[in-house]
Amino acid sequence: MEDVDLVKLCQKGDTVAFERLFQMYRDRIYGVSYKMFNNQEDALDLTQEIFLKAYQKIDKFNFRSSFSTWLYRLAVNVCIDELRKRKSGREYPMEDSFQQISSNSDTPEEEAISNEREELLWKAINSLKEKERAVIILRDMEGLSYNEIAETLKCSLGRVKSRIHEARNKLKSVLQANAGLNVSSRR
Repeated sequence: MEDVDLVKLCQKGDTVAFERLFQMYRDRIYGVSYKMFNNQEDALDLTQEIFLKAYQKIDKFNFRSSFSTWLYRLAVNVCIDELRKRKSGREYPMEDSFQQISSNSDTPEEEAISNEREELLWKAINSLKEKERAVIILRDMEGLSYNEIAETLKCSLGRVKSRIHEARNKLKSVLQANAGLNVSSRR
């Protein structure tokens, strides 16, 4: 059954249809939440909050965008709101359970270097403003297209490209300053 059909059923009060949508999208929404906070507990709590809000607001879904875009928008907004509430300068704890950026290391030395680079990258990502972090996560980690990000964030394509460019430049500067890494920008 297509998203559109499931959403229409949800709008008529069908909780089984919503359960199917939840099953289809929970991992992606958890992934966004996790990448925004780098913490499993926070990501689980936020995923639950995002789906609760989706359930409460599904009757307002107007089919002008895809359901996945609408859900990503909701997820990003909930995460940004939570980041702003917590804005006390604390860094979010990093966990060993997140994906290794390059886990193809052959020696303990290579693995240690890889882990150090990963930690530096997450610290740099955490240093970004909420909207900058969101575009980096949506583009570089979730693989959304520029158009999908523009729809998700309700801004122009040019603004998305500009934010991504600015955020990547900030990441590059932070990484170079903190680690002396030679990091190249990608487009």
